[in-house]
Amino acid sequence: MKRLTVFLIVCLMLMACVPAAAVEPFHYESKTLGFSMTVPGLSDKEITVEESDTSVNFFHAPSKEKWGGLIGSIEVVAPRSKFFSGHYDSAAYQVVAMGKDRIFLWKSPGGGVNTGNEMLVAFTKASSALSVDNLRKYLTPTHPDDQPLLNTKRHLPYLTAEHGLVRPDAPLTRGELAKMLYALLDASNKDKNYGNPFSDVAGESCAQAVGYLASYGISSGYPDGTFRPNNPISRAGFAVLLHHCQFASPVGRYGDAPDFADVPTGYWAGEYLYSANSLGWMTGTSSGMFRPNREITRAEAVTAINRMLGRDESCTFVDDGLNPFSDLDASHWAYGNILEAAGVLSDNFSGYFKPKSEALPKGTSAYSFISETDGWAVSKSQLYRTANGGQTWSNLGEPFSFTVSDAYFFNSQQGVLLGSSKDSSCILLQTVDGGKTWSSFLADQTALNLHFPAQQFPTEKSMFGSISSMEFRPASKDAVYLTIRYEPYDSIYILDFKAIKQTAITVREISSTAI
Repeated sequence: MKRLTVFLIVCLMLMACVPAAAVEPFHYESKTLGFSMTVPGLSDKEITVEESDTSVNFFHAPSKEKWGGLIGSIEVVAPRSKFFSGHYDSAAYQVVAMGKDRIFLWKSPGGGVNTGNEMLVAFTKASSALSVDNLRKYLTPTHPDDQPLLNTKRHLPYLTAEHGLVRPDAPLTRGELAKMLYALLDASNKDKNYGNPFSDVAGESCAQAVGYLASYGISSGYPDGTFRPNNPISRAGFAVLLHHCQFASPVGRYGDAPDFADVPTGYWAGEYLYSANSLGWMTGTSSGMFRPNREITRAEAVTAINRMLGRDESCTFVDDGLNPFSDLDASHWAYGNILEAAGVLSDNFSGYFKPKSEALPKGTSAYSFISETDGWAVSKSQLYRTANGGQTWSNLGEPFSFTVSDAYFFNSQQGVLLGSSKDSSCILLQTVDGGKTWSSFLADQTALNLHFPAQQFPTEKSMFGSISSMEFRPASKDAVYLTIRYEPYDSIYILDFKAIKQTAITVREISSTAI
């Protein structure tokens, strides 16, 4: 008996030393729907799958019988050009993968968690493993293709001219807009011949662009099979395409934003018009009209696109010698934006001086020079000043209690500074004494409403919490651009899209808002 006991103990010890068999990750493949996925951190025992002709439902197996257990569904839209016409660009769907002939969407069930309290931890773990980020990483289409993304790089040309004429006030045509969006979309598959589903585009200069956009459903034609590339596009149609090219759903309105008097309830593009207005891409008239059916001009179109991209150059100081267009006068209201869209402008601003890196203090996180000799730099949260091009530096005031990311001085006295801390992602300060003392630029409500997307959010806290980055960029001798990237409050964007708001802070504002 004693020997048997010892034998059993030894066996148990040996078993304890043998590593447990690795749990196979959850794997699913559908030849019918054209995809496969292998998700680590999730086992086959945790998931039950039900497939239909167009979708796959994923259930938490232990919760299914009693509570339903639905985690979410993969919806497959084929062909992918049906994406927008099928209204899949709503907040309920998120794109997880793109195929050559179809698009793969994730749809959450909504209405709460489909499990009881005793299963909540296990259900949450399974749901986390099937997150949108994981699906984008692990779902593989049988025939994968690129998802086009807007290129927001400054000065990238997308507006063309013929014979030195840019025609700023001429109506923008459907074909011209297709070429603009095609030039701005980044994807490795752009040069592939997608053919053309329209009877009147062959031989046109926009044929490649139209075929590419149509394959994603971004652009569409008429019921008679034509595209009509030379037809002008309305402001309403333009607003819709600004969202489509980003696979973005419209954002909502907040506060007491008035209705446009000429946009009736139920108007086919109403949500897109109000969204473009909320995001600052397009504006109405002072009399409360949007003019949705009016043809949009080329100047209006590039101004809206530049605003969407964070490239609005309305405050840029432009040397007249840079203008190559005989029909564009320097007094035109969209002068800077037209030159920006044509790729004429650059970052070489005559009033902006960039020192050599060795002239800056070690660990510099922000700097600004108003001449080759006079400048400021922030290193390890301490502000320094130089009057000899960086040969020597003297510190100004006490170190900042936050991280400084950017600074800009208009002259020897007036400047602005950007930063963030653990408690605040958005710090914007101003000085009127050369950096010796600083006050909050945001203490003035008018400045806050002008430079931040405050009207799109119910509270200032929710607005500041949505901001992912801020930066300065020189605009002219008297202005600096403030560019803010943020997540709109009332939208779940189909791709990882961040809205951009760019405004210009002028030296006059620093004088009037300083306290």
